[in-house]
This record gives sequence, C-alpha cells and structure tokens, in this order.
Amino acid sequence: MIYWGGVNKKHAEKEANWKGSGMMAEERKLILQLGQMITDRIGVKVTVNDPEYWGLAEVLTDEMAEVCLSMKVRKPMTLEEIAKKSGKDIKRVEELLQEMSVIGMMEYNWENEDHHKQYVLPMFVPGCAEFMMMNEKQVEEHPIIADFFENMSRLPLEKVTPMVPLGGSGIGMHVIPVEKAIPAQQQSASVEHISHWLKKYKDKYAVGACSCRRQQRVRGEGTGDIEGDLCIGVGDMADYLVETGKGHYIDYDEVIDILERSEENGFVHQITNIDGEDKIFAICNCAPGVCNGLRTSQLFNTPNMSRSAYRAHVEKEKCVACGQCVEVCPVGAAKLGQKLCTKNGEIQYPKALLPDAEKWGPDKWDRNYRNNAKINCYDTGTAPCKTACPAHLPVQGYVKMAGEGRYIDALKLIKHENPFPAVCGAICNRRCEEACTRGTIDQAVAIDEIKKFIAEQELKAENRYIPKCENHVGKCSHKK
Repeated sequence: MIYWGGVNKKHAEKEANWKGSGMMAEERKLILQLGQMITDRIGVKVTVNDPEYWGLAEVLTDEMAEVCLSMKVRKPMTLEEIAKKSGKDIKRVEELLQEMSVIGMMEYNWENEDHHKQYVLPMFVPGCAEFMMMNEKQVEEHPIIADFFENMSRLPLEKVTPMVPLGGSGIGMHVIPVEKAIPAQQQSASVEHISHWLKKYKDKYAVGACSCRRQQRVRGEGTGDIEGDLCIGVGDMADYLVETGKGHYIDYDEVIDILERSEENGFVHQITNIDGEDKIFAICNCAPGVCNGLRTSQLFNTPNMSRSAYRAHVEKEKCVACGQCVEVCPVGAAKLGQKLCTKNGEIQYPKALLPDAEKWGPDKWDRNYRNNAKINCYDTGTAPCKTACPAHLPVQGYVKMAGEGRYIDALKLIKHENPFPAVCGAICNRRCEEACTRGTIDQAVAIDEIKKFIAEQELKAENRYIPKCENHVGKCSHKK
C-alpha cells in the first residue's frame, strides 16, 4: 500500500500482519460480492487483497452482508422491503440494520412523501467508509478502518479525476463560501449560500467527529487539528449521527459559531455534492493537508474536484503584500512572487500544467502536496524577508502600513503572528534584513527599526491592542 504524505511503517506492518493472518485464510464470498457491488473503481475485479474486501470483512458478519446484498447502492428501502427481499425475519433484519447503522454501514433517509424511515446502503466515499470512521470506539478497536477510508477516498479517483469538468460534476465535495464574504451587490445562486442549507434543514443540525482528521491521527499522519465537533450533519444525517452515537444535536447559533471559528482558522467549508442541487447531508469544515476531498484535487493536481463557483480577486491599490491570503489558501493557489521582475529585468512567472490539454498520469501528480501547498513564495518571491523571519511576520505588510501612517493596523498585523513585537524587536538577529532583496542593489530596508518604532507606538497608547486568543474550539490555548 502507498502511504501518501509519509510512510507509517508501524501501521503498514499491522496491515501486512492482518492480511497474512488466519483471518485472510478463508475467502468470505459474501463480503467479496458486497465489496464488488459497492465499489466505484473502474474496471476492477475485487479480490481479498483489496480494501473493498478487507475493510468490510473487519466489521461485518456474513449475515449482515446478506442483508446488504438484498439492497441496491444508494437506493432507499423500508424495513419491510429489505426483509422481503432478503427472505429473513423482519425482527432479525431490524436488529441487523440497527447494528450496521452504528457500525456505519447503513444510512437513514426520511426525505420522502410521507416522511417514513428508510435505510440506505451508501457508497464507500462519501458514505460508509467515513461513517465507520466516526465511530471512535470501533476505530480504536479496528485501526485498519483508517486505511480502508484512506484507500477508498483515493483509489476510485486515480483514473477519472483528470476527466472531471469544472465544479466536480457531482463527484465528491463542493466548496461553498460563507455568505457574509459575498459582496451584497453580487448575484449568485441560492445553493451557493450556507444560509440556504441552514434554512432548508431548519432545527435539524448535529455535529460529529471529522473522519479525515481521525483517519490521520490513527494512521500517524496527524497535523494537530482537533477531530471532534467540526463536521455538521443536517436533516436526516443529523438524526442519524445522534441515533447511532456519532454526534449530538446543536442549534443554529452553535452552527454559526463553528462556521465562524472554522473561517478564522482557514478551514474550507464544503458540502456533499452527490445528490444534486436540492439535497446535502453535511457541511464539512475541512483542514488543508488533512481533508481527503481537498487532497484529491491537490494530489492528482486537478483543481476541478474542489472548484467553487466563485473566484478571488485582489484590489491592487489596497494590497499590502502581507501574505495572509497566501497562508490561508488551502491548495497553495496563491503565491508571493508571481510576475516578479528580477534585478536583471527578467519576469519570473511560474506556471503549472493542467490536465485539460495534457496526458495525465502519476508522473504529473504532486505526492508532496501537503508541503508544497504551504510554501509561501517562490525562490524569486517578493517576500524572502517573511520567509527568513523565525516568527514568519508579514514584513512587507507592516512596512507598507507604517509608510502610510497606519501604525495601529501595522501593529495588529504583527501581533497576529507575534504577541511580543517590542521584546523581539530588541533582541532580533535581523535575518529578514539579510534576506532583503534591496540589499542586492544598495542597502537592505531597516526592517527591525521599523518594527520597534511600531511597537513603541503602543507603549504610548492609552489602550493596548490584545489579539484574540482562541483555538479551534473557541478557547484560549493556554486555558484548560
């Protein structure tokens, strides 16, 4: 198995031992049939060595597989219909359906004419593989589920991703903006507004664990992001999360609080996009470098998978080159240093190939996407001072603001990264000035002196600016 973003040898050994154990000695035909029925990998005949098999075999009994095989993928059925189709006693079928719902193999649906309960056999991703990850006790007992989820979020798209048109064509996730970020005069479809979905599923919200974050922790590839209380289920999914112990109900204000904190932390709001424009089941707040949905477009170097209906534009006269947008961009689309004239006058403008006009294969993928997306500027970028600074301060930003007399704005920009500018200004080793490209012409900008001057303005002020102290769950990081 290929471990993207780093090889976890210990976890790989566990999987190898599992495959080589007695559990794999006897082929379970019903599980094999079920894996083949659900998989959406093109031209693949599932074997016992494929995740479609060993992922299901880890948690399902043959009796459960029989019930699943009597259903069709993503086609809602009532308890009575499933019992009749499977030829089993209705009480026993109900027990098995409930067990599989807790496992994550079944999903609920009430969106029908008389709002009666139906069961749905989901696809793997988005679907049962991630629902299984939301059952924390189950994942701790069966950590190989994390590998199952990782594989099924990647393998089906290896061949088809380059062919996906703009917007994803209903495949995977769809990026949706926070409504307040949309200018009032701009017209847009209602389905692009988060409020549209909150209104549609009024009072039916629940929050649960993020499958992708949990997957990374279990696989030893964690980034430090919390895994709980970030992904919001709506409508039927809200009830499903609560009834199966995977989440808890929240109200509208709590939803907004989660969305706003996610926005501040640079997370991407995404909705499921597999049921057309009239239905979703979740609003995810995805961490760059963690989310499997965002990873697909980055790993395969095909941005259409995560394409939003909106495009960002820079107002040049207001831009101070602080680099904040570069740091927040989850896919590294924005970089400092584009169209930069060098000392000798050449224009450096790095361009990336896209699958629209190129034959796309593994040689075009970016396996190091997690690190590459975090690179702030090109080698010939406009902010080598920012890159050289140990505190990674937005030097260009506060220098320009200071030049415009906006001292408090400059101070706020500095304190966003460093709460002690006066102290650091006094002991700074001035790496930023060593990296300053102005020094290749005559003399470096006196960056440290400017920073100290800005810090001194606060010492004279009646009230000091105190940055917001908050982590992903809304608490100050130094408080318990």
